[in-house]
Amino acid sequence: MNLSTRLITLGSALVFSFPVAAFELAHSEGSLKLADTPKKIVTFDLAALDSLNTLGIPVAGVPKSVYQGDLEKFNQAPVVGTLFEPDYPVLQKLQPDLIIAGGRSAKAIPELQKTAPTVSFASDPANFLGSFKTANLALASAFDKKAQAEAAIASIEKNVEELRRINKGKKSAFLFVMKGNVMAHAPGDRFGYAYELTGTESVLPAKAPNAPAQPRPEPGSPEAKAAAEKRAQTISDIVKADPDWLIVLDRGAINNGEKTAADTLAKHPELNQTRAYKEGKVYYVDPNGWYVMGGGLNNLKHITDSLLTAMK
Repeated sequence: MNLSTRLITLGSALVFSFPVAAFELAHSEGSLKLADTPKKIVTFDLAALDSLNTLGIPVAGVPKSVYQGDLEKFNQAPVVGTLFEPDYPVLQKLQPDLIIAGGRSAKAIPELQKTAPTVSFASDPANFLGSFKTANLALASAFDKKAQAEAAIASIEKNVEELRRINKGKKSAFLFVMKGNVMAHAPGDRFGYAYELTGTESVLPAKAPNAPAQPRPEPGSPEAKAAAEKRAQTISDIVKADPDWLIVLDRGAINNGEKTAADTLAKHPELNQTRAYKEGKVYYVDPNGWYVMGGGLNNLKHITDSLLTAMK
């Protein structure tokens, strides 16, 4: 046997020894490779659910939630737990081929992996659009839906480009309102992506990269009092900066709950004196879309469509 023949034989042997994975999915923790494309998918990540649905990829199990619009059909889907706590007996009975964990269920990943291969997609608060694009292209590519995802992302990017054009030079503040309390979010905070989407400049400085999360203080404690004083000072700083827009998330309105944010702002002795408030430049975001779901392909298109309509 000559050298060429031996090399060809060796190459053939290597091909048979190391089969190419039929399915490969890059995610936040690495890359998942499977011999077959998953047919039965469970997701605890509602952004991923929205994207899977947009791409026409079936989902076999979802967490308990209130599903509306294009996701309304999932109110009849098998419930595999809550956004925070998986229901392991149900999962074991369902026997999924793939589980997508969400940020709220991230602690359960080691246990979920005992049931089925598990992945997760982390959103980067300092680069929301970049991490959104990376996650959705990876998900779509794994299921041979890259062209559809690219078209959806291009539509979103077109909206963002237009928002940045009309908001050039304008400033804003994002306010999270809950039970009469008003908390501001700066770039790098959970809802700091509001500035990235709208192209407005935050009147507050960006959160330091990799800043540790602060534990919630006990009610009535000195730490709670200090935190309240800090929040009040931040609101005063916003008022002094007099932003062009106030972007507001009403926490109470989630899942068709009671809307209280408008009343809170109307009674606030400082915020109701801002130019934005007096001129009606207060935009109340879709609480479910922003708080519960986040970066799904259809959801982010809806978010940017709504922002464009309000801010033109």
